Amino acid sequence: MYRHNPNDQNREQTIDRILSRMTLDQKIGQCFTIHWGGSTITPYVLEAIERLHAGGLRVTPFGQNSKRGQHYHSHLNFEYEYPRGYKPIKPNLFLPGSGVFVSPEQYAERLNRLQEAACAANGVPLHISIDQEGDLSRDFSFGGINLFPSVMGLTATGDPKLVYEACRAVALQLSAIGITNLHSPVLDINVNPNNPEINIRAYGDTPEIVAEYSLASIRGYMDGGIVPTAKHFPGRGDSEIDAHYTIPNVPGDWDKLESLELFPYRRLIENGLPSIMLAHTTVPAADASMEISTVSRRIVTGLLRERLGFEGVITTDAITMGALLERYGLGRSCALALKAGCDLVLNKTENEFRDQGFCEVKRAVEEGEIPEDQLNASVRRILTMKYNLGLLERHGRVDAAEAGNPIRDPEIIAISRTSAEKCVTLLRDDEGLLPLEPEQSVMVIEQQVLDGYAGCDVYCHNKMFNEAMCEQSRNILGLDTKFKASREDEEFVMEWADRANVIVATNYYWRLLPANNSDLIRKLVARGKKVVVVTNCPYELGALAEAGTVICNYSVTPESLRAAAKVVYGKLIPQGRWILEHYRKPEHANKESTVRILGGITEEGENEVTTVVF
Repeated sequence: MYRHNPNDQNREQTIDRILSRMTLDQKIGQCFTIHWGGSTITPYVLEAIERLHAGGLRVTPFGQNSKRGQHYHSHLNFEYEYPRGYKPIKPNLFLPGSGVFVSPEQYAERLNRLQEAACAANGVPLHISIDQEGDLSRDFSFGGINLFPSVMGLTATGDPKLVYEACRAVALQLSAIGITNLHSPVLDINVNPNNPEINIRAYGDTPEIVAEYSLASIRGYMDGGIVPTAKHFPGRGDSEIDAHYTIPNVPGDWDKLESLELFPYRRLIENGLPSIMLAHTTVPAADASMEISTVSRRIVTGLLRERLGFEGVITTDAITMGALLERYGLGRSCALALKAGCDLVLNKTENEFRDQGFCEVKRAVEEGEIPEDQLNASVRRILTMKYNLGLLERHGRVDAAEAGNPIRDPEIIAISRTSAEKCVTLLRDDEGLLPLEPEQSVMVIEQQVLDGYAGCDVYCHNKMFNEAMCEQSRNILGLDTKFKASREDEEFVMEWADRANVIVATNYYWRLLPANNSDLIRKLVARGKKVVVVTNCPYELGALAEAGTVICNYSVTPESLRAAAKVVYGKLIPQGRWILEHYRKPEHANKESTVRILGGITEEGENEVTTVVF
């Protein structure tokens, strides 16, 4: 459990002692969260810990280690004026096998080794951060870990207590592995249904709903031993632009900012929120100069620290996102963010840009651009966070042999299944196609999700929906396409489409990919085929208007896919609530509908049918 006692005298004495013996380089290093992709410990990640004194890692266990790339943006500048005598770290350009999947126990053992390296070099353990918001926004998908729907899906359950239990389950699983920080919850209010970046990552489209359910989330995360980081301050819900590529603007006056975007932050800060992540956005209501929030002292210090009274750790979003780099480049972005009042810089590059950020911050401190007192205050907040996590006592280590125990906990498994089943929503069934009979011939068209996000083992993989449908019926013709069907995919689907009575097609939405299978589904509908759409997105981006039957399960996780298959065959009553107040309400959402639930086999060998009104 994350503990916070403002009167803990031992904590203050411990932090004073650590600060007094830290060098300038070590203090600067504490202010960086550096990316470690894959599962192989390379000299490159060890150099980041031992030479750049990295205070923490942002891990992506499925990723590839150390490849020189241009993260999100094409205008990165590898030319940089390094200090005299400083030799940039050159990455291992490509390390085959570094992204191999490992068990939770094996990954925990690797994190323990990195913690040992950090404690030996700096006397301070690492914070280990990850994205595990829900649905496709997850960085740990293997080893049988229990996954959960998007937070909009959790809201659709209508049960804040279940949301608490789900988030606590996420934290218990991750903290046992050695993860300490979670870049969640998302507090953006998704008032723009065409928002390409937030979408179902938001709890809803009203500040009251977002505040209520995110508060349940942070309590669950903290009780499970994880530091939650609310994002993206001051807000990124009212936008049609993705900050990974350019600069979004959050419109409106101060009254709108106060009543909408800032509302959930005030509520969570009052309830002990320990960390906040900045948005790479312009917010004219808070800074009329149109400075990007991450490097705006008016927003970071003036609004968040002074006006809202936030005393916890402030981190940037990924500093390599195009919104910042277009204007400042990487090194200056790091320095300007800390100068504005951020405590941590999230630098997710695995190349010499890691050096540039460190060197530019050091230059800014030595030249007085960043006062050393301000640097010390940031390091104190970071060390306080680590103390409250218990990291200083156990030197960051966990019992690797026990790392998988929460994953196998029957209670956590049950919470994962219940969360998935309670959020499934029948958006519409205009033609009365549901439920399908096991005797019907059904074509299943399943999009292929990026391997890392889908997982790649027996527990979680790219054929999970086909597998779930086959559990319900043997009359399945299982196909798959790319996330957006290629021309060859479409031709193959059309060639086989007439061999099935009904087509069940997934149409997921994912912010990292520009399009899905909406066009393919439109063509099938135009051809007169009976189509059932399964989507994780209740907006037009997933639940396209041409589809007469749409099931929204808010997630591409194994349990959510099984839940959708059960709804298709009448084995599960969809219980999800329609929670969007500013988007058109589908005809069937939250209305009584009659469906036939198949329940076993009669003595005569017939399907037993029960009519249920919900």
